[in-house]
Amino acid sequence: MRSALTHRLSATRLAHPCLAAALTLTAAAVQAQAIPPAANVPGAGQLQRQIEQTLQPPPPAVAPPSRPAEAAVDLGGPLLTIQHFSIEGAGLIPADDLARQLDPYRGKPLSLGELQAAAQTLVATYRDRGWFARVLIPPQDASAGTLRVRVIEGRFGRVIPAEPVPQRADGAFVEAVVARRLRPGEPYSQADLERGLLLANDLPGVRADGVLQAGTQTGTSDLALHIQDEPLFSGQVGLGNAGSRFTGRAQANAQLALNNLSGRGDQVTFTALAAQRLDYLSAGYSVPLGSDGWRASLAHSELHYRLGGDFSALDARGSARTTSLGLAYPLKRSGDASVWIGLSAEQGRYNDDTLGATLRQRRVDSATLALWGNARDGWGGGGISDWRVALGQSRLTLGEPVDRMQDAAGPRAAGIATRLSYELRREQNLDAPWYWRMRLAGQFASRNLDASQKMALGGPSGVRAFPGDDGLGDSAHLMQLELHRPLAWNAPGVFDGFVFLDGGVVRQHRHPWAGWDTRNSGHNTYGLAAAGVGLNWTSPTGLAASLTLAVPLGNNPGSGVSGRNQDGSRTAAWVWLSLRQRF
Repeated sequence: MRSALTHRLSATRLAHPCLAAALTLTAAAVQAQAIPPAANVPGAGQLQRQIEQTLQPPPPAVAPPSRPAEAAVDLGGPLLTIQHFSIEGAGLIPADDLARQLDPYRGKPLSLGELQAAAQTLVATYRDRGWFARVLIPPQDASAGTLRVRVIEGRFGRVIPAEPVPQRADGAFVEAVVARRLRPGEPYSQADLERGLLLANDLPGVRADGVLQAGTQTGTSDLALHIQDEPLFSGQVGLGNAGSRFTGRAQANAQLALNNLSGRGDQVTFTALAAQRLDYLSAGYSVPLGSDGWRASLAHSELHYRLGGDFSALDARGSARTTSLGLAYPLKRSGDASVWIGLSAEQGRYNDDTLGATLRQRRVDSATLALWGNARDGWGGGGISDWRVALGQSRLTLGEPVDRMQDAAGPRAAGIATRLSYELRREQNLDAPWYWRMRLAGQFASRNLDASQKMALGGPSGVRAFPGDDGLGDSAHLMQLELHRPLAWNAPGVFDGFVFLDGGVVRQHRHPWAGWDTRNSGHNTYGLAAAGVGLNWTSPTGLAASLTLAVPLGNNPGSGVSGRNQDGSRTAAWVWLSLRQRF
């Protein structure tokens, strides 16, 4: 055992001088071939970050809420002048408060229809405070100027399962989710009813529709609950060109979900992505914990790569393995606004080899606390906002002695780091049929980070005139603006054209060190900008395509070679293509 270990250490010591010489020769070739220095070639952590960013779809666009038309008021019939409104049956809201809501109607000649409309404003008062209520004007003689208004505050009765019974979904569990905050015989709020129904529909493979109906007891409402099974399998397959220059631009991916295997809303997911010299696989499982929206998740992913092109002679290859655990809970769930909180822990192991020797063996252990949500509003024609903010702490451990030595002499990334990341998306209606989209995203870092935790400005979800591994830094901030217009073309499917402007700024290293500028760019902090046009198409069968043409606004300050990007490609117009089929 001692002999074998000694031989391995000796071989490693011999390999590193050879490796250094090879890297020097490769870097010298850069000047003639516009290839980035070998020290800047993407490793396992950076490639995995780029892939997972590519696979993460943007939140689906949600139409702004519509406003129901107001019912016409009957102005016919005799007129009554009411001086006093007497409120009966109010318990959740003081009767005096409700009576004051009717002050604008005192002392005015009003028809019976106008009095009914006035009474219904109390329904809105209950609704605004989150309660259900009916308001009636009982038969009476109001000639003396006093009008009795009867309030029937809603009380919950029971959940009544509707036919047909689902085959896979556990009906009793879905009912428990819907009625989690509803108590038979007690007043119930619109918020609690809506929360339960939405959480039931959040369960993969489950659809739940509820209709309130008169209960068996006076003043109660029963909920007729219709539960349906959604498809067991769902997913998509896709093609795109968002890959790295060194592992292959063209990529094919497939995502598959197995929904509701246990009947209680669990889900198994699989993702695969392949490029010319890269393979990525991931699997995950999530399951509800109880009936109030808690959800736990477990995931594992593996990546294997080999660098090609002018770096083929280095036999640069590596792997990434990550395992994560997560727990999430909906603090608020409604049609107008929702907020979730989540806690996750992840361990990533990243190995990079060159010339048959281990160049890096790194482990990143991290924990993240996140808040995210969405909100609808009627501002400026209506829109929807999605947001996320996360605070994470990580520890980077270096396994290779040479890697530790180089880190100690330079970036000093090993150890504990803190990151704060944010994202805000807004979709806003303008004068029909125009609308615009905005996205802000970024992160702050307390120290120099491993490449797996950095943020990149480039790529199809960043500044779109630059490759996905350009503009990589510990701290970065990005803005995207898009002006959209649906196109009424005489062709199958829906066409959506847009123009856009992207911009961002990146700080490559939180704390620069002597010799950090291996690209000779002279810029630790710099900006990128782009503008362009795009076209999205969606067919009724779930087939979708996207074409984007982006033009850089200025050069790439992060590259040490004029007219080139950091990966050696020309700084010029960039075309992004994607095609996917949902099933």
